[in-house]
Amino acid sequence: MARSLAVLALVIWGILLSPHPTAGFIAAVMAALTLPVYRWLRARMHKTAAVSCFSLGLVAFIATPITIVTLMVVPQAMEGAQRVSKWWQAGHPIPASISFYLSEAYGLLVRYVPNAEQYIEKFQSNLTSMGDSAVGFIVSSSLDLAGVTMGMAWSICLFVIFTCLIVVYVPAIRRVLLLALPGHDAMVDRFGRVLHDASRSVFIGIVFVPIIQGTLTGIGLSLLDVPDPAFWGLLAVFAAIIPLAGTALVWLPISVYLWATDSLAAGLMLLAWGSIIVTGADNLLRPYFLSTGIEASMIVLLLSIICSMAVFGPVGVIAGPVMVAVALQAVKESELLSKKREV
Repeated sequence: MARSLAVLALVIWGILLSPHPTAGFIAAVMAALTLPVYRWLRARMHKTAAVSCFSLGLVAFIATPITIVTLMVVPQAMEGAQRVSKWWQAGHPIPASISFYLSEAYGLLVRYVPNAEQYIEKFQSNLTSMGDSAVGFIVSSSLDLAGVTMGMAWSICLFVIFTCLIVVYVPAIRRVLLLALPGHDAMVDRFGRVLHDASRSVFIGIVFVPIIQGTLTGIGLSLLDVPDPAFWGLLAVFAAIIPLAGTALVWLPISVYLWATDSLAAGLMLLAWGSIIVTGADNLLRPYFLSTGIEASMIVLLLSIICSMAVFGPVGVIAGPVMVAVALQAVKESELLSKKREV
């Protein structure tokens, strides 16, 4: 009877949290990561004070990067959207230096590729229609900033509430799980440790390493006197999370632009800095940090990130590695159970 009631309680809580699966999952990961912090606070102060301090710290942890992004990115993003709109309405003129290289490439294609002119005209027509749609989307998105901000604020509020509830009621959650799985105390504890270790490694590999890459990108741009290196470095932090492409989405176009408009040496220097220093930091640090908490190869983790991003969106960056860690632990537990049955 107790087992049935415990399973019923878990099902009810699952139904209640089902409208907000993203906030619930991220809250569970953050709770597993920050549970030692709450326990440290709880050992030194009253429960109400510990919950208050933990909540304020969590809000500060979230608000700090949002504030930095708001102050640095939003004004320049709005200005950039206006510039793109004006440039496109003016007929999107191309700088003379870049136009020269395009003309040379056009001449080679027309000379050596059959029917190249027709394909190029069709491509230009499609590019123009895509550009009109993109500019319209940028302008409409900037006008809809208030609605996006309110939705983000609501998601953050749910995330903070769910995280606090999980860390406070971890003992109760553990008791319910043990009622649903009697005699498996060690297994429940092992899953808890795996979730904590995976959350820690994902946080370091997905958050800390991109910060290092963004900093290195900003340093390289500042050495070459590129305007607003802090802004581009901050964009590189977010681009670093994207699998395969990463920070190249930021420094590669800038290096091409420097090569075409400024000097070949500056473009090559930035290309070398990005491909060797920035990308090298990612190739060295990210596998190391992820391997400290997840016993899987980097190829498996990369595939898990790509597949989970296709299903869950940006949350898949965190969901993929954590789910792989839990799945691997489930395989180990099934092997242990099968051995016990054989004995």
